[in-house]
Amino acid sequence: MVKYLRSQILIIADHASNYLPKENNKLGLTNAFLNQHIAFDIGVKELSLDLSYRLKCNVIQGKYSRLLIDLNRDLDDPTVIPEIVDGKIIPGNIGLSKNEFRLRVKKIYNKYHHEIDRIIINKKVKVILSLHSFNPIFKNKRRLLEFGILSNEDKNLSSIIIDQLKLLKLNVGDNEPYKGDLIGDSMYRHGLRNRIPHALIEVRNDLLSNTTKIKRVSKLLHKTIVKSLEKLA
Repeated sequence: MVKYLRSQILIIADHASNYLPKENNKLGLTNAFLNQHIAFDIGVKELSLDLSYRLKCNVIQGKYSRLLIDLNRDLDDPTVIPEIVDGKIIPGNIGLSKNEFRLRVKKIYNKYHHEIDRIIINKKVKVILSLHSFNPIFKNKRRLLEFGILSNEDKNLSSIIIDQLKLLKLNVGDNEPYKGDLIGDSMYRHGLRNRIPHALIEVRNDLLSNTTKIKRVSKLLHKTIVKSLEKLA
């Protein structure tokens, strides 16, 4: 199992970073705004590194804010470079030229997905895990959900992970708080189309608010993933 985990699992973290290059002038936004969930998945960078260390597997992280370009969207999706997010206008994305769009696709989007393709081929990847986080408050209501496991038409691994987390008495959602069936998203592109078992794991971000909590979640997910893969095999 250890050999299998080291060589054939890939963790991806599409929204790990809120980084914006200087030339983008923060897209006209404040630092406070860029430190919120809208700009990136809080805690996922650290979680993906810790979990990949425990599993001794490969990890690929998005290195730019999803506001610059969303790596978990198809290029035909109108929200791949969002002009408005949660009612907030993103000034730097308004009236974007075709040249700037192509530049972001080439420099960020294609580079990221080509790296995933390369690892899948070179390491003969047999499992892909995508890590994300979500806000504990939505529309002024607290989400009781602790973990959400998102899936498309291939639910094999996702269903096993859900069952394993429920055995731990955790509040787990099946395609909650979001749906996992976006055409052209990362799991569709790299998992479903390649017929590689995959799952997208959402963690409520208050469970990732400091190093101690991140390590606790990482340890829990490590055990859950190992048991789930044993059942999948």
